[in-house]
This record gives sequence, structure tokens and C-alpha cells, in this order.
Amino acid sequence: MSDYIVLVKQVPDVSQITDNAFDPNTGNLIRTRLPSVINELDAQALAFAHYMKTLSGDTQARIIALTMGPPMAAEVLRYSLCRCADTAILLTDKTLGGADTLATANPLAWAIRKIASEILNGSGDYYILAGMQSVDGDTAQVPAQVAEELNVPCVAYVTGVDWQDKQFQFTRIISGGSQIVRLRSKPAVLTVAKYEYPLFASFEGTRRSARMELIQWGADAIRAKAIGVAGSKTRVIRVFPPGKTTRQCQELTSAAQLAEVILKKFKEAGEKTQTASEKKDGYLLPSRRASRFDRSYEGTVKEAADYKILSELLDEMKITDPAQVPEEAQQTILKDKRADFTKKALEDMLEGFSHTKPSYCGDVWVVAEYDESGIHSAVFELIGKGRELADSLNVQVGVVLVGSQVRPLADSLIAAGADTVYLIEHPLLESFDPFPWRKAVADVFEKYKPQIVLFAATPQGRVLAPMVSYRVGCGLTADCTGLEIRDSSRKNQIAALFQTRPALGGNVMATICTKDSTCQMATARPGVMKRLPDNAGRRGQIIPHTVTLDASDLTLEILSVEKGHGQVKFDSDCIVSGGKGMQNKDAYLRLLKTLAETIGNQLNITVEQGASRAAVEQGFTDRIHQVGQTGTAVGPKLYIAVGISGAIQHMIGIANTETIIAINTDPHAPIFKQCDYYLIGSAENVIPQVVEALKAGTL
Repeated sequence: MSDYIVLVKQVPDVSQITDNAFDPNTGNLIRTRLPSVINELDAQALAFAHYMKTLSGDTQARIIALTMGPPMAAEVLRYSLCRCADTAILLTDKTLGGADTLATANPLAWAIRKIASEILNGSGDYYILAGMQSVDGDTAQVPAQVAEELNVPCVAYVTGVDWQDKQFQFTRIISGGSQIVRLRSKPAVLTVAKYEYPLFASFEGTRRSARMELIQWGADAIRAKAIGVAGSKTRVIRVFPPGKTTRQCQELTSAAQLAEVILKKFKEAGEKTQTASEKKDGYLLPSRRASRFDRSYEGTVKEAADYKILSELLDEMKITDPAQVPEEAQQTILKDKRADFTKKALEDMLEGFSHTKPSYCGDVWVVAEYDESGIHSAVFELIGKGRELADSLNVQVGVVLVGSQVRPLADSLIAAGADTVYLIEHPLLESFDPFPWRKAVADVFEKYKPQIVLFAATPQGRVLAPMVSYRVGCGLTADCTGLEIRDSSRKNQIAALFQTRPALGGNVMATICTKDSTCQMATARPGVMKRLPDNAGRRGQIIPHTVTLDASDLTLEILSVEKGHGQVKFDSDCIVSGGKGMQNKDAYLRLLKTLAETIGNQLNITVEQGASRAAVEQGFTDRIHQVGQTGTAVGPKLYIAVGISGAIQHMIGIANTETIIAINTDPHAPIFKQCDYYLIGSAENVIPQVVEALKAGTL
């Protein structure tokens, strides 16, 4: 008999976010101004657990809902009890507040140990289910880190389940396709990417949930090792709204108008991209700066400005040693109208001048990902970013290449900018299984000790990175759209990796810095960073690394793999994507192919076809073409969305696109508020007209 522990979370309702939800002074989200709801993917995980129980025919199996949060989080437990949960546990304690993913996963894992011991009577026959990610953090880290703490298998991005030969078989998303897998052992963690199984509150369930007493545990009851702010490995530098959209959201009235926009806007986009790249400037280590008082590379604009003012005042007073500033001089500074410092802030800033040694040492690494078609394009993008970071730090770029007989792939990594390839080959590493892979990566990490490790935010990277970071005790920031070297002198963090990422469904941005770690880890969205031109003549070294593995390290049996046919080049200049609104497979293939070929021929650019998740699930095209949070994030110069409504997950995946054009029959389609240009109409009518107008137009 298998039991089910479902992790649920109370989150703000991101659909209700308005401008007044943010503090005008700090830019921080005021959560009390938003209603709270159960995280949608956790609700789907709850339904998934109920369906697993139904499939197995085990009426005695128990479903236990577990949440960590303030007392008001009890609401999501009542939600769970109304539907299918038999028991509900609230893990709440003030000391648990302010936790990052590591300090969230650790208490949850210890609570699960307590559940297994005291409620499940020591049984190991259970599954732990959670939504792939929560809408507030969007990290997808906690379930994988729970699995790592418990040392149990993790199957991520699960979308379906079947019952065969008295065993569960799970369908999971992988890069460019899907797999059907079976677990070799239990307990295990499952993360649900999407599962629309109807699960409603029953009258009897509602009455029962109102009568039931929730089990409540504090921090002392679970004996967790990492709790709250003190146990966290990352700190938030700032949280800020992404600003008013720069999208024009301009309605077009004809296909000819849309064609004209395509012709003109593409040229403009190319020019803007080139100009932006030319203006980029790099970080300088303190040892390379002209003055010891130069603090222009602080993490926030305000801190840099404050340090500039302080430097000017010290210079005017002929003070050359910031460690020796008399009390009288400090009072003079505090009274100066240019300075708006508290005494504590001034003391911290003066102390900050003494910090000049980089906080981390070692090289910058990228963990490679590949399939039968070769290295994932996101890896080359990360090598380009890694090269930029490494040059600022005066260190080298390394790439970790894990697999079986993958040596031939190493040369392309060196040509792309790597100085060293750490080659880990083993027969048991032929297919991606999180357990042996995280063991291999952590093992080479422990030997060579890099200071930065980057993973692609793909289905593979988003499960591997959390497990590796937790295993080696390092902070991790997920789904980064910005990575740069900066200082936080007052916090004694010099030449640290400042990681910027969206959260709350893209409604806020956060800049995060690693703390209390020997290494800084991040996953970065594909399509955001820029690949460097290949240099076939570049030379680097390949360092083999041996890892000890045996059959017991394998956790998954891969039963089948479904991959898209051919290659998809999402680094193309333009992507033409279709959604459920295309109505059928024939229309998707016929209309989008015609539009893509016409744009490519008329503009002499590369064009690729994409799809929304709904289109893939309708069978219009292979999963390899899926664009979005559970597909591939893209950032072309031009993105044309046809029949795509604009779900948050899809828009997050195209957020770095320069120009977005939408075509949809629904005048109220959400995408119309998040694009540059839109035209109301059906694909069958609009696309042939656009094609003809493009053929008649000139660039």
C-alpha cells in the first residue's frame, strides 16, 4: 500500500497584482494587498495523488497534505481536506520565516521524516508530490532539494501516470520531448508540471474538513538543520517591479499593416540589438581600479552613489585612510547636505572600504547538456556569459561534460569559449538520471572548487542544479535573466555574482546574491544570454574525471522516449508560433510553414516554427517545438504568436523577445496586453493576406 504526501503552498493571487501592490519607496510587493490562494500546480499535484490512488485501486491509501507557512496557511490545508486529503499538517514557526529554497526544503524534509515515522508507522512505501514550482518564487527548487535531503529519487516535470503490472509509469517532460519512466525504489518525489484532472470539493468533504483538527508542528518538533534567514544560502538584494511594459500593445487593422510592421520592425530590432551590445561595460576588480575609494561597482545604484559622495567628502578632508576617520570628521560628513547617511550607514560604508579581496575564488563553470542532436544551444549561451564573468574576475571558464562516450563533444565547447572541459564518462551516465548525474557533478565540484557554476534552466537543469547545490551546501538562484559581477562592500561581498530573475509570474524582479557558501550557483533561461562566435582554432584542455558508480545509483528505468523529429533552431532571428487557436494540425502546419518561409525569403533571415503547450498537447506538432516555461525560453528579434492566448507560462518564455506580434480571434486575449502589435482575426483569413502583402513589400 502506497501512501501520498502532498506539499501544498499558499501564494498570492498574481492575477490580482496592480500598481498599488508595490511599496512606492522600496518597490517591494506588499503581500497583504493581495488575496491568497493555493498554488495552482500544487492543487494539480493533489489531484494527481488522488488519481494515483484511484488507479492503483488501493482504497486504504492515505493522502496527507503538508504545508509550511504562517497560521493563515491553514486555508490551503482546508482546501486539501475538502477534496481528498485524509490528514493535514501545518508546519509553522516564526523562526521558519524568511527562508530561501534550501531553508524551506530542509524543514519540509524533516517534517516528512516525522510523518513517515509517526503517521505511516515507519513505512517507506510512499510518494511525495508537489507542483513543479510555486507561482510566487517560480524556482522549481524545493521538491528536488527535498529529494536530495531525503536521499530519494526525484521524477520532475511529470504530466501523466499509468498503472501497468501493478506499478506506476510516469510521463515526464524532457528537453525537446517526453519520457515514460518507472521508479526503481520508493519513497520518491514527483513534481507535477501540469495535470488537469477534475477534483472538486464535496459536501461531505467540506463538512469533514471543518470538523477536523489540523496537526500543527513548530520548528522544535522536526529538528531541522537549516531554518529561516539564518539557514538560508542566498539573500535578496532588492525586489522591484519590472516597470511599465515597453510593449506598445498597438492594434493593427489590416494584414497589410501587419506586414509593414514585420518589414520595418525587424530592421529596427537588429539595429537596437547591435547598439545595446556595443554599450556594454565590464567589472573591474578592486586591485585594478585607479583608486581605493572607487566603489562604482556596487550592487545597487544608490549604494554606488552614496559611496561616490563619501569618497568626495573624504578627499576634500584630505583623508587617505578610511580606517582612520576621526569622530569629528564623521560628524562633519553626517551634517553635509550632500550626504544622507545615518551614523550606522556611515560606519558600515567606512568599513566597506577595507574590503578589497574577492569573496570567492576559483573558475567559472558551465554544466553541459546535450541530446542525440548535440550540445543544447543554451550551453553555448552560458559559455558566452561565463567568458564575460571569468574575464572580469581574471579566471578561466570550465565546462562539466557528463555522459557515456561524450568525448567528441568537448571540442565544440572549447571552440565556444571554454578553457577546460572536465570530462566525466561512465556507462551508467548514458541517459539522464538525476541521482548519478548529481553525484558526478558534485564529485568533480568538490575536487576543483569553482566559484560560479551555471546550469541551463531546462527541465534537466532545473532538477539537477537544486540537487547539486543542496548536496554541496551552496546557494542557488533559478531562472536568471541577468548575471553580473558586482560588489556589496557593506556586506563584505566583493566580486560576487549578482543574479536577477523574475518572480510572481513575471510581475516582480529580484536581484539575489549568494551568502555563506564557497560557490555561487545559478540556472539561466535559454535564449537570454548571447553565444560568442565559434573559434575553431581555439585551444583548451580536457581533464578526465573518474566517478565511482554502480547499479544502485540508478533510480529510474526509462521505458520509452518521444522526441521531435529533426532539429529546432530557437536561436533564429524570427520564430512563428501557433497555439490551440489554430484549430487543427493541418492549419498549424500549412499556415505557419507558409508564413515562416515567406518571412525568411523576404527578409533573408532564419525563421523557426514554435508552438504553445496547448498546441503540443493537441497533437499539432512535436514537443521539441514547444515554447514557454515548460518548453524552451526564447529571445528572438521577432516573435509572431498565432492563436496563442498568452498564458503566464508562455509569456515568461518569450519575455526576452524584442518585438512580439499577436494574431487572435479573441479581442480580449491576454497576449494583446503583453505584445507590441496585435491583429484581431483568424489565422485562416489573416495569414494568407500577410503572406501576399509581404511578397509585395520591400525592406
